[in-house]
Amino acid sequence: MRIQFKLASPLYTLPIGLTFFWLTILTNGSAVGQIVLVPEGSAWKYLDDGSDQDTLWRQIGFDDDSWPEGHAQLGYGDGDETSIVDQGPNSSNKFVTTYFRHRFNVNKPSQYVGLMLRLLRDDGGVVYLNGSEVVRSNMPIGTINYLTLAMSAVAGSNEDTFYQFFIDPRSLIDGENVLAVEIHQASVSSSDISFDLELVTTTERPGITRKAPYLIYTGKNTEMQVLWQLNSTADCTIEWGTDISYSLGSEQTSEYGNDHQHTYTIRDLTPSMKYYYRVVAETETHKASFIAAPDGNTDETKFIAYGDTRSYPVFHDEVAGAIIDAYSTDEAFQSLIISVGDIVNDGDYEEDWDNQFFDPSYSGIQTMLASIPYQACMGNHEGSGKLFTKYFPYPFVSDRYWSFNYGAAHFVIIDQYTSYEPNSPQLVWIENDLAATTQPFKFLILHEPGWSSGGHDNNRSVQNYIQPLCEQYQIIIVFAGHNHYYARAEVNGVQHVTTGGGGAPLYDPNPGFPNIVTAKKEYHFCKVEMDSSLLTFTAISSDGSVIDAFVTELVDAPTSVEAALRVEGSVHCDLHKNYPNPFNSTTTISFSTYEPSYVELSIYNIKGDKIKTLKRGELRAGDHYFIWNGKDEDDQNASSGVYISRLQVGDMMQSKKMLLIN
Repeated sequence: MRIQFKLASPLYTLPIGLTFFWLTILTNGSAVGQIVLVPEGSAWKYLDDGSDQDTLWRQIGFDDDSWPEGHAQLGYGDGDETSIVDQGPNSSNKFVTTYFRHRFNVNKPSQYVGLMLRLLRDDGGVVYLNGSEVVRSNMPIGTINYLTLAMSAVAGSNEDTFYQFFIDPRSLIDGENVLAVEIHQASVSSSDISFDLELVTTTERPGITRKAPYLIYTGKNTEMQVLWQLNSTADCTIEWGTDISYSLGSEQTSEYGNDHQHTYTIRDLTPSMKYYYRVVAETETHKASFIAAPDGNTDETKFIAYGDTRSYPVFHDEVAGAIIDAYSTDEAFQSLIISVGDIVNDGDYEEDWDNQFFDPSYSGIQTMLASIPYQACMGNHEGSGKLFTKYFPYPFVSDRYWSFNYGAAHFVIIDQYTSYEPNSPQLVWIENDLAATTQPFKFLILHEPGWSSGGHDNNRSVQNYIQPLCEQYQIIIVFAGHNHYYARAEVNGVQHVTTGGGGAPLYDPNPGFPNIVTAKKEYHFCKVEMDSSLLTFTAISSDGSVIDAFVTELVDAPTSVEAALRVEGSVHCDLHKNYPNPFNSTTTISFSTYEPSYVELSIYNIKGDKIKTLKRGELRAGDHYFIWNGKDEDDQNASSGVYISRLQVGDMMQSKKMLLIN
């Protein structure tokens, strides 16, 4: 018996340096588990004259006898090629496309349960098996022709990477089969191309599902859009209801586009109602739930925000797990996720979407995506944005910007990779949109922050063009990412939150940057709660600890409790903001009186119940300071939440809010 072991290229490498390999074992020349149908380094027919071959060259019966032949690796420019192909007569205007064909025989293809195709392509490639497209890698969606450029240039170790794809073995036929491959340059001045391919059988057929069901919110509180993607063509069934009998509806879906994508929008939902759904694709069933968006007149709205999830899904999965814990504890947070972009490392690579964001082995991410609609702006790592809009087809106004209402909140999604300078269509639209909305709480979502704690520079366009609109239209929070940490800046009453700790490699923030309130090097997410005129914000690390919090209120809209505690009078005094706020154990409350006065300083809970009196008696004119230790009159610790300090001087009363976090 002869046993041959073969270690192939690594599938992927985790940040801690662990690398996985697949293994082929041959005994007496026959495969156990895997059979190599087309090995690396095979001989390929090729055409390198820059011509337009249209589509006939992909077919089995195409006559390629006149094409030259060479062994892979085929290409030019790297020095590691076995066979050199022609780049064309003009080094500044090289041929965009080079064609390759390979014939191989298969006996009884029905015996194979799976196929794995490994493709080395520099820059992009499309693979056809017996005339049908089976792989598209680093190439745009839509029709491909001989002048179509790859989506991005390949460099460094990626030039030697074999990208792995599972394909349906039913594409094989008994007897002679043909693989046809077209390799495309990213630019006509590119210095090199490379091509090699391996096709092997696998012992297990890959699942039919490529991307499990996930949700996006269309902006209508009676709708929820479900999307998923398969590895091959198949009809699916989606069912939904208010319990796991899924009795409200059942529909069959067919794929759209050219990449086995499915979608269905569930309509006629009752706002704030919880729904259960399942998607059936052949033998696979995916189950999840969601909560329909609340009515626009609701007093209470909650959502989650975070971003920069790229590169290291193992850390993103931990953040996703913490988000799941948050909505498992408080179901009202199974609402909406706002993402500030940089979802994957290279948004023009299908492989990054598969391996970094939709990889089924990261169950936390997939459970989260199936349970909460994901509303993202585009980051710089989304590249051209073609795959971003492929997988997140929001109802954009233009390019990648749009807005929507969710409960009491209005969200404006800004595309920073389309002009938003003065008089640009986007900036004009942003101002008109903000002027038109009647929602009390308004938020802007973008990728590159105007004020942050270092790393990437502060974005001057945000400072110059967006900040004035924030002040004019009373924007509460601008959410951004780009820098991989948590930071909060306050600029003329507007909170600028950098929430870039979703999984990307963390940066060291500099808390000394202008307007910064706090900065932390943490993987994290943010919770936002709106109740009447009050907004409570909390930033939470992936281990569940609070790293920042604040409370704010709408201008000229006091809470009912605060309104009851506020009486204007003739005696002049000033109650100042407590410090720190939020606080964990103690906070200092200060006020000023301008003549000797009888004062009462008390603490009330959000229900209006008095829990502590800090001072009752005569005070001289001047500044006064009192410490509240977070305890009530019985010396018991008050629970976490919002409290109100009330100062009464003569017939005048003033009040301020503060947040206690135990």
